Amino acid sequence: LNIADLAVKVSELPEGEDALIRVAGVLLMIVFAVKGALVPFQFWLPGTYAHAPGPVAALFAVMTKVGAYAILRFYTLVFGPEVEATGTFFADLLLPAALITLIVGMVGVLGARGLGRLAAFAVVGSMGTLFLAMSMFTPQATAAVLYYMVHSTFAAALMFLVVDMVLERRGTGDLTSARRPIAQHGLIASLFFAAAIAMAGMPPLSGFVGKLLVLDALRGHPMMPLLWGTILVTSLVCIVGMARAGSTLFWKAHSTQGEPAATNPYPMGFVAAFALLALIVLQTVAAGPLMVWFEATAAQVHDTGAYIDAVLGLRGN
Repeated sequence: LNIADLAVKVSELPEGEDALIRVAGVLLMIVFAVKGALVPFQFWLPGTYAHAPGPVAALFAVMTKVGAYAILRFYTLVFGPEVEATGTFFADLLLPAALITLIVGMVGVLGARGLGRLAAFAVVGSMGTLFLAMSMFTPQATAAVLYYMVHSTFAAALMFLVVDMVLERRGTGDLTSARRPIAQHGLIASLFFAAAIAMAGMPPLSGFVGKLLVLDALRGHPMMPLLWGTILVTSLVCIVGMARAGSTLFWKAHSTQGEPAATNPYPMGFVAAFALLALIVLQTVAAGPLMVWFEATAAQVHDTGAYIDAVLGLRGN
């Protein structure tokens, strides 16, 4: 469907059709929320991602963002806050769902008994952060969303590749016991440490910059103390969960008896993992120029009239 044409038709709906268009908008949001793992439709993601091979799960980290992209495009252009029939209705729905998604994801990281589920719940939590900023539906918030979306994609892919390396060498992702040491212990531990910092949004990597941008985008909202507090507390919860997993995998296991499993010392997974880590570092260093581009992109996203005019050759209402 042509979403520019949909935007024109929605804006031209006669009075009395508000309920119908809101129902249609909610149905579409449910579809996109399932893809984006937004509560209460996140149930499929932890089990699916946890049992997928590492490279496949890394690609899934990109696919999850499709739901977020669809919500961003539809609810700024077709069902935007300036549309009389909808107003802030969808933003008001998205905000509490995003808040709960963030809490569920990070509590899941803390309580995960397997490494795959830990990484999957971290993805759920990152989607909650993403949707929190998106629920503002302002150009500033959209620019923060774009920056954080890129970062969280790289960070999640890196985490799943590290999980795959651990599973290959350890034979299990169980976090309830130390088991045996992991081959190439120091190198994989370093990659896990970097991935954990990136997923939790700690300095000096781009996750910290992304969360600062999200916090800044939420500034001035009536619920700002609650939103800021939730983001900061869940970040701490994520750090604790990641530290617990790292301790079990690399500290306690290092002191256990037994020989590490034999494995290829230089698999392609290391090349891909270090490439992703390099992209995260590059995004951190180039945050300024990237934000200039993201802000210009966000301005275009919110200039709905120009988009409709470009696509249909007419100026939308």
